[in-house]
Amino acid sequence: MPAAHKTARIIEPQRSILVFQGGGALGAYQAGVYEAFEASGRQPDWVVGTSIGAINAALIAGNPPNRRLERIKAFWNRMARPETGLAAGWSLPDEAGQLLGNGLGSMLRSLHTMAFGLPGFFQPRTNAAFAWGLAGAPTDASFYDVAPLRETLLELVDFDYLADSPVRLSVGAVDVESAQIRYFDSQHCRIGIEHILASGALPPAFPPVEIDGRLYWDGGLYSNTPLDWILHQPRIHSLCLFAMLWQQNDIPPQTLSDVLRRSKEIQYLSRAESLIAIEQELHQLRHAVNLLSYELAKTDAQSPLRDLARLGCGSVFHLVYLQVPRLAGEDHNKDIEFTAGRVAERWAAGLADTHLALREKPWEREKVARSEGIVVHDYSSASAR
Repeated sequence: MPAAHKTARIIEPQRSILVFQGGGALGAYQAGVYEAFEASGRQPDWVVGTSIGAINAALIAGNPPNRRLERIKAFWNRMARPETGLAAGWSLPDEAGQLLGNGLGSMLRSLHTMAFGLPGFFQPRTNAAFAWGLAGAPTDASFYDVAPLRETLLELVDFDYLADSPVRLSVGAVDVESAQIRYFDSQHCRIGIEHILASGALPPAFPPVEIDGRLYWDGGLYSNTPLDWILHQPRIHSLCLFAMLWQQNDIPPQTLSDVLRRSKEIQYLSRAESLIAIEQELHQLRHAVNLLSYELAKTDAQSPLRDLARLGCGSVFHLVYLQVPRLAGEDHNKDIEFTAGRVAERWAAGLADTHLALREKPWEREKVARSEGIVVHDYSSASAR
């Protein structure tokens, strides 16, 4: 039997981390993830998010434990739109309904949102200069104004509490001029409303946000998977719930709608699988350095190589993969489909998937070899079980 297996052991996580991708309306799934997490008696030590994931993360870290779920529900209740008129799918002839069904309803709901905005989130600009290709202030370079979202977040997130919150918050945004990703982290700076807005400033819909003289757009443009920020700091045994909002796998597309939807999924999935594979290799190297340093210290405590120990690490990340399910009739605009029914379905799926993972607790049953640093527990198809 290989030595690595002889020394395998159960690793108990010492902290909990929630990682939230960007994905607009799909973010209701993350709200369900948090509800199940809280219901299990847990509270996160660290939340990391991009775009809508940054908003959900701020609602968690920016409120005391007894108000977190209440504030998340308030936000999503405000975002959820009633299903009325033709956009709800009624008044269609039987044959047209069978042919177009949910797909037509999805298209009409998306067109309504694009035309009129979303109360509490964004509204069309009254000045159409940008839409006509005219130059203006960089902070006005967008189709929509997010002043409603600013007011919503100032009401639902306590930024004074966030400054001293026991929950660490990290949100990703990309520098417009340098094209570099930056994570604003509550351990290193005071997070304000501008940081959350910057993380969700997806062009050309929303304008860049100025922070310390620099302009920032949605972090999802660079990387919609903020795992790299936490996996580069591997010092504590961790349980990490990663709520993906874009599907990894699909059948070959057959229609224009299929092609547009699938290409968007690939774009915003942001190489999550390859990123984790790379980080697994890096963690194995860190573990190898850690073990070699330990053996070296036993034979030659004064070795000049002892400084290499700081490059090693023995921590283990239990990474739980969660993934929002596909809903009937979804198209490439599913991330702006905020109807109450869709919000409820995605929330319920996040709740059910996370309940299952937390009930099974594979990190308490599966032994980990000493060479392993990242252990993946795949619940990405839990909603289909």
